This record gives sequence, C-alpha cells and structure tokens, in this order.
Amino acid sequence: GGSVSSRQVAPWYTRLAVFVVCLLICVVAARGTLRQGPPMRWGDVYTTDSNFANQLGLNATLSLIEAAKSRMGEDRDNIWKATLPQEQAQKIVRDMLLMPDDKLVDADIAAVRRDYMPPADKTLPIKNVVVILMESMAGHSVGALGAPGNITPYLDKLSKEGLLFDRFFSNGTHTHQGMFATMACFPNLPGFEYLMQTPEGSHKLSGLPQVLSARDYDDVYVYNGDFAWDNQSGFFSNQGMTNFVGRNDFVNPVFSDPTWGVSDQDMFDRGLQELKARENGKPFYALLQTLSNHTPYALPTPLPVERVTDRGSLNEHLTAMRYSDWALGQFFEKARKEKYFNETLFVIVGDHGFGNERQITEMDLGRFNVPMLMIAPGIQQKFGARDHTVGTQIDIVPTIMGRLGGEVRHQCWGRDLLNLPEGDTGFGVIKPSGSEQTTAIVTADQILVLPRDKDMGPKIWQYQLGATPHAEVVPNAPRTAELKLKLEAFLQTATKSLLDNTAGVIHGKPD
Repeated sequence: GGSVSSRQVAPWYTRLAVFVVCLLICVVAARGTLRQGPPMRWGDVYTTDSNFANQLGLNATLSLIEAAKSRMGEDRDNIWKATLPQEQAQKIVRDMLLMPDDKLVDADIAAVRRDYMPPADKTLPIKNVVVILMESMAGHSVGALGAPGNITPYLDKLSKEGLLFDRFFSNGTHTHQGMFATMACFPNLPGFEYLMQTPEGSHKLSGLPQVLSARDYDDVYVYNGDFAWDNQSGFFSNQGMTNFVGRNDFVNPVFSDPTWGVSDQDMFDRGLQELKARENGKPFYALLQTLSNHTPYALPTPLPVERVTDRGSLNEHLTAMRYSDWALGQFFEKARKEKYFNETLFVIVGDHGFGNERQITEMDLGRFNVPMLMIAPGIQQKFGARDHTVGTQIDIVPTIMGRLGGEVRHQCWGRDLLNLPEGDTGFGVIKPSGSEQTTAIVTADQILVLPRDKDMGPKIWQYQLGATPHAEVVPNAPRTAELKLKLEAFLQTATKSLLDNTAGVIHGKPD
C-alpha cells in the first residue's frame, strides 16, 4: 500500500509572528524611514544632482497618493485665479520689480528673471553671509522699534551698530513661510502656504542657496529642531544647500525639550562652531534658526533672564522672546572676537510676528511686522542707521546680493531695498496663514486688504507702527484701484510662474 505524506503546518503563534514581521517590513518600506513623524518625503531623497536617481528613492504608491491629495485638496481650491489678461499682469509686475540696474532675460518664458549688476559704490567689503531667522520676533515688542518693557535689550544694542529697517514685514504668519520667503525669495501665495511640502516645492527657485552655490560658497544650516517637520532639509538641499545641523546632531546640550529640541543658546553655540570651522576656507553663507520662542515654551532652568510678569496672557511669550534675545546677544559677543566677523554680513529678521493687545487693521499687522537688522563693516557709513523703506522677507536676498556685489542672475520676487530709485518707498505683499485668499499690499503708510469674499471689495487703512501703533479706514481712498491692480497682478503672475515651473533660475550666473 502507498503512504500519504502530510504537510506540516507551523503553530498559530509562529504564523502570527511571521505575519507581524512581514507587516512591519511592509510599513517601514512604504514609509521609507524608521524615524518618528512624517514618512519619507520627496525632499529626503534629493541627495544627488540626478533627478532620475532621486525619484528612484521615493515610494511610488505613497508619492502618487500625496500628489493626488495635493492636487485635489482644499488648498488647491484656494489657488489664485487669474483676474487680468496675462500680458497686462506680467507688465505690471515687471514695472513693480525691475530696477534700472536690472536687465530682463528669458522674457518669453520667465516673468521677472533678470541679470542684476549692483553699483560698486553700494557694495560692502564682505565675503560671507549669515542669516539669523528669529522665531516670533514681533516688531511690536522690540525696544529699538519703540516698544517699552525692555524685552529685547540685546537686539536694541545691536541695532546701534547696524542698519535697522523699521517698516519690515514677514510674508506670512508661520515659520515655514518665513523660511522660503527669506531664503528662496518666493512669496506666500494662496493655495501654497505649505510650499515646501508640495510638489511645486521641488521646483528650482533663486534664493541664496541657488545664487551663492553658483559662486562656489560653502554653506551650513543650524536649527534647534527636526528638519523633517516642514521638510526644510529636503527643500533647501534641492535648492543647493549641503550641510544641515539639527536636533539630533547636538551633543550634551545645555537644555533639550522632547517636543522642540535644544535651546536657542545651544543652537547659537553650535552655530559659532560651524562658522569658526569655515573661516579659513571658501566664502560661506549660513542660516541660523531659533525655536525657543515657540509655544509650548520650553526654556532652560535656571533662566538667564528676568521673567516678564506684567503683561498678563503675554507673559510667557515675552519671557521666551527675552530669552531668545539674550541668546542672540551671547552669540554676537562671541562672534565679534572671530576673524570672520569683519568679513561677514549678518541679517537678523523675525520669521513672523504675533498678536498682542492691539490689533492693527483686520489683517493685524502685529502678526507681520518684524525687525530686519543688517550688521556689516561700513554699513552705517554708507546707508545710515535707520531705513524707513517698506520691505518683506522676499526682498532680503536681492538686498544681500547688492552688498556682495558682482553680477547675478535671479528671479527673486523682491528687490534690493538699498538700491531703489529716488522716491521709491517700497511695498510688500503679505498673506496670513490659513486656507483662504485674503491678501494685502502694504505701502509706506497704507495697507490695502483684499478679502476672500470678493463681493466685500478691498479696504484701505492708514496705519502707523512704533510706540503708538494704530490704524483707521480711509473711505474712498484715491489709490484703491491702483493698489488692487498691483496686488492682483503680483499674485496672478507669481502663481502662474510657480505652476509653470518658471519661477526661478537654472543657475545664478549670467551668461
């Protein structure tokens, strides 16, 4: 007789264990990373100059799902819709942005791409650039801008040796908007408030990483927190940055918080090390970004500054701001002893403001008004100690390039604030966070707010900043039609350029 072989079946617990292991492997493979937080984003795989090689690192299924969500999400409904003939909109924007020292290039495909040759007499004897992006550094609480309370004594002292812009605004009201506006000189647009996390965020723009990488600059980005939060390392590495120091790179910090990361004094101390390590090499640019002045506030103990106790609900916020200011002061006390200090342009700017007891206009300018201070050898002798020109973060890169000198090709959506024509008092386009189309254009003493509900029509306010900030509506303001046209043209042209992938430059060198 024949025998029948029976297949052995593993015990149920073995099969369950194998299933769990396989499931975990699939989840990790799909996410592309073992870290906590978001799965692998497009930015994580941008590690080579080959776009094809970079794309191979992405999970195709998740990327497709994310792209579909981005295309069909609520934000897409808020993308600015054209209100003007495109040729008219483009001409208006060129008139707004192009200056006498600009030469338009690629005019048939790019809206405001130009070669800029700064006048030699407006350059400074510098070779390095350090941008310091200060979390929630609101202008209404800065002593140098007229605020009482001694919240920012170190910034106030620094302002006496530099050039302080006292009508300066963030382009948005969240940190990630301040990052791409300041470093990539691209505005905060309806539908693209989270630009660094969208497919369009992979487009080449023309900020500092682009234009200074083209000059073979070294670079470093030092940050207290996790670069994965807003896809900073992905976005900026794609733009040209190569060196990133984040929360996991700090050894034995003075203070570390499980939510945010290390303290501002730790970030600045590491920044000092990174700058010192580069002082004998190639010219460098650096981004130092603070975080301690962010809710929920986590500050070191003992606290090296006196707590604010007389501002009610703002006490904790202003205490954190005072601490960040102290950390900034310690950084400059140490940095000025180094060789690189007198060869470097330092740009200190708030990433955004925050509301306080007084709301200035329905847009609340307190959430946008920030200090912008430039410190460099000879800057006061050439440009004075105060500048009343209206500017926003997208003006920072052109203003930096104007001080470095040498011809540069860029498509920044701002201008060199220290090389404007006589009588030009500047302007800024700003937008609050949130999935809506409410936007505004700011001039020297007025702001036109264009609400999401177009049936309501635009409204102009006369505003004043400083020690006694206030604003009042101007009925039937003469400039209403002009400012509305400029605002709509700017938003329409920048949005089209982003969607068409023509918003930046291929490289920062003129032909």
